[in-house]
Amino acid sequence: MLMTISSGNGVDEVCRAVFLFVKWLEGKYDFEVLKIEYAKCENCYKSVLIKSKDRRLLGLEGTHLWRCQSPFRPKHKRKNWYFSLTIQSEFETAQFNENQVVYQTLKSPKKGGQHVNKTSSGVRALYPPLGLEAISFDERSQHLNKKIALKRLLAKAEELNRKQKAKQKTQRWQESRALKRGGAVLVFEEFNFKMKYKSSISP
Repeated sequence: MLMTISSGNGVDEVCRAVFLFVKWLEGKYDFEVLKIEYAKCENCYKSVLIKSKDRRLLGLEGTHLWRCQSPFRPKHKRKNWYFSLTIQSEFETAQFNENQVVYQTLKSPKKGGQHVNKTSSGVRALYPPLGLEAISFDERSQHLNKKIALKRLLAKAEELNRKQKAKQKTQRWQESRALKRGGAVLVFEEFNFKMKYKSSISP
């Protein structure tokens, strides 16, 4: 599963909280950091994308709170800095299986001589799992047209996966920015980021 730890559109203090939270998670849970979006200040993260099979992390989904005097603005009255951990649906690239390609022969619609008009040298390649198709009349050889149609079909499958990945990336970004304040799952305090309490979460 994929999880995003985010400061939302947080200020430096929230970005520091995200950094401290990731450090707090290390050693307690099994996960792999896939991507870090750094903030301007040192030891501050805007967001972190992690991947894990540790299902204990499911209990950490939601908003978290760091209660602390601002390390950047000592006279600032605000002391509550909220950040979130969101479970993301993991995108799986559709695996292209050439054994599932269906080929059909076609007569060329082109004008170009007796051979072109009377033989079924054109090829349509269909891939039912993704609803894709590609056609080639480029060559007089049916064998060559089959290769060309397959190549075009592969290109269409790759483009479809690219668009799906881009769409999910946008969705993740939007979800990570939707930070809800209040009702914190975990509360941490002071500069040492000591956890004060938790709500029915197994360690």
